[in-house]
Amino acid sequence: MAKAYIFGGGGHARVIASFLDVSPVFVVRSLDGQAALPGSVMSEDDYFRELPPGDAYVGIGANAARELCASRLREAKVNMPPCIAPTAFVARDAEIYSGAVIGAGAVIGSRALIGRDTIVNTLSSVDHDCVLGALSQVTAGVTFGGGVRVGANCFFGIKSGVVPNRTIGDNVQVMAGSLITADVEPDVVMGGNPARLVKRIG
Repeated sequence: MAKAYIFGGGGHARVIASFLDVSPVFVVRSLDGQAALPGSVMSEDDYFRELPPGDAYVGIGANAARELCASRLREAKVNMPPCIAPTAFVARDAEIYSGAVIGAGAVIGSRALIGRDTIVNTLSSVDHDCVLGALSQVTAGVTFGGGVRVGANCFFGIKSGVVPNRTIGDNVQVMAGSLITADVEPDVVMGGNPARLVKRIG
């Protein structure tokens, strides 16, 4: 049986492990203090030196660190399939790109697109015709109405939401419990119900 390799040793990595049908090997920067992981462990240095056969998953929550890891794996031509929880619903005509993670109880609607390395966490709903850009993180219980378009490297806090047919730029952070009711420019933090500009990023 083919092996699976999960990069990271924290919560996201363990969640991915719980979705897989095989016992994974966790790939971590340092082998110190990793005894509690539910599987075998190897160092990043050993992995990239050996490049063992098998699928790789990036179990790192922080967008920037996830991007660095995923880019290195793609440069090494490693297969990075999406990881979809057995209890998630993904419409037959939805598209889930390489490296994306769809959590337990999440719903991905008809003709929705989830970009590479994006995380859609537990019980979040991405309705029909939505597009979520690459390297974004959707935390638990987030709701996107139909036709929402989200740029790259965005973050949506717990139980935030977006009403239908809104466009959100790159590098946007939406605070927990906030409701987006209008289009959002790039590089901002939004908060409140209805959501308003909290600050600009960069």
